[in-house]
Amino acid sequence: MNRSKDLPYARNGAFSPVLLRLYTLTFLFYSANAFVQMILPLYTQSIGYGNDKIGMIVGMYLLVSMLLRPWAGIVVERFGIARILRFILAGHLLVLLLFVWQGNVSYIIVRGLQGAVAAFFSLTVQMAVMDLLPERDRAQGLSLYLLFGLLPSVMMPALGWIAWEKAGLNGFYAGLLVLGALTLISGYGTGRATQHIKAAKRPAEQTTTKHEIDRSARSTLWNRHFMLSSIVMMSATIGFGAVTAFLALYVIQTGIGNAGVFFAIQSGVIVTARFAFRKNLPSDGNWHSVYVGMLLVSLTIGLALVAFAPVTGNAWMLYGGGAMIGYGIANVYPVLAAYLSITLGKERRKVWMGLFISMSDFGTVIGSLVLGLVADSAGYRAIFWISASVSLCVALFVALSSRWMKAQP
Repeated sequence: MNRSKDLPYARNGAFSPVLLRLYTLTFLFYSANAFVQMILPLYTQSIGYGNDKIGMIVGMYLLVSMLLRPWAGIVVERFGIARILRFILAGHLLVLLLFVWQGNVSYIIVRGLQGAVAAFFSLTVQMAVMDLLPERDRAQGLSLYLLFGLLPSVMMPALGWIAWEKAGLNGFYAGLLVLGALTLISGYGTGRATQHIKAAKRPAEQTTTKHEIDRSARSTLWNRHFMLSSIVMMSATIGFGAVTAFLALYVIQTGIGNAGVFFAIQSGVIVTARFAFRKNLPSDGNWHSVYVGMLLVSLTIGLALVAFAPVTGNAWMLYGGGAMIGYGIANVYPVLAAYLSITLGKERRKVWMGLFISMSDFGTVIGSLVLGLVADSAGYRAIFWISASVSLCVALFVALSSRWMKAQP
């Protein structure tokens, strides 16, 4: 029996007041993260940091989030959504204050703390949405959660660029304090609204243990469907991570275009494509090698346009690259997630989701951290060409993988 069917907060479905508070909180939480993501590389370079250290600072957020995400569900199940949410919001506020009063605290440590908070926040809110809705409304509720999590990546880069251009470090601090205050106000109401589900217990068969994670991870990692899907996802996010970490510095160095406009276009395409084409994406459990390969080709072309734009002096080539990257990134994740959800079966679904997202994060870490080391010796254009080459090579492999993926295990 689905307990949420009989509860009053489920009567309005995905648009109930409780869930609207959760969506608002999600938007504000990720707005602060996107604001930091835009300005931090600019500021750290201005005080003399090299690309290797900038890449490490940017990548530490996702590295810590990647490592903690598979275990976050266990903690949330054990202590309850409302209690964990309170600790998460307190940690989020602390991280923002550490950015403002950095002092002797390393930015790498602060970014690691921010990644840890983000790992628990995403799991907690998704579990809250699932607990607050009956099964018939869960897909819509999770889609709205994803939308509100993506919207900051559309708005905040442009606002962050303006704040940095107009006020420098003071604009950074002011933006963080405003976002922190709004999140605190929203979090107070959301914490009270979710109080009634703190004692809700998940069914015993859904409780994940460390032994289950270890056992299922070993069997899943050797599965050809999971392996190829993870390779595709990693190749896509390597380029995405490189763009996220170094595009703003690249624009300043080359004098081509505006980083805020680039990220607004890229993120706008991600949001639009993910929801405009969601009903047309293949989700029949078959490996669509041509379609997946074309998404990687879109990423390859986008990265090549970014690398080639300074040669032409055309900012619209740079922006076109952002649109192509956005389209590829928007569709590759839902296509692979839908494929794995059918191929790997229900008994592994909890584990592979955490592992698959972690593999995606790992690609972003490579793009920001490892390619940051390359950028010091070879330059920014080189890392974009490297990322494009990786996507193209995997696209060619995917094009030849159809027979292998259809073979019996």
